Amino acid sequence: MKGMRPMTEEQRTQELEYLMRRFGPKVRKIAYYYVRDRYQAEDIAQEVFCRVYRHLDRFRGESGYYTWIYRITVNLCKDYLRSAYFRRMIPWGEFRYLHDLKEREERMFEAVEGGELFQKVMDLPLKYRTVTALYYFEDMSTAEIAAVLGVKENLVRTRLCRARKILKEILARGEAYGRSQTRQPFEKS
Repeated sequence: MKGMRPMTEEQRTQELEYLMRRFGPKVRKIAYYYVRDRYQAEDIAQEVFCRVYRHLDRFRGESGYYTWIYRITVNLCKDYLRSAYFRRMIPWGEFRYLHDLKEREERMFEAVEGGELFQKVMDLPLKYRTVTALYYFEDMSTAEIAAVLGVKENLVRTRLCRARKILKEILARGEAYGRSQTRQPFEKS
């Protein structure tokens, strides 16, 4: 179905169902690696597949579906992190309540995703967290990660190397990255 060939509605629906089955769980995980909120990751994944459906007949086949879909995911995650919605202020009392709920949810999610090491990776700055999660948790090659993120492969390797160094230091000290530092409301990539 590649190559900007017009598709019937039935073909588009069948192709979308296949792509959702094949890539849906990974899209949700990648979105979670970026936004660190399971429900927002679900919303982003839904929007990813809405865009895939709308633009399916314009897919040129210059890369695989895999790379195309993950590129859409990364772009939507970055858009979300830059959005005013993400940076809005929440009243302190509501924040504490939401924080407690989010902590319980994250503990359950992390138990499934590998526990302590997974949390330490999720505590890394975004640029290191993303490449580390894609490489180790999603078994993507450095070339695939570079294509998805739209960066050079050498940059991916450099970030992986730096992430490993940070993780070794964290594990040696037995603490999470940045826990002793003041946290910013959002991270720059």
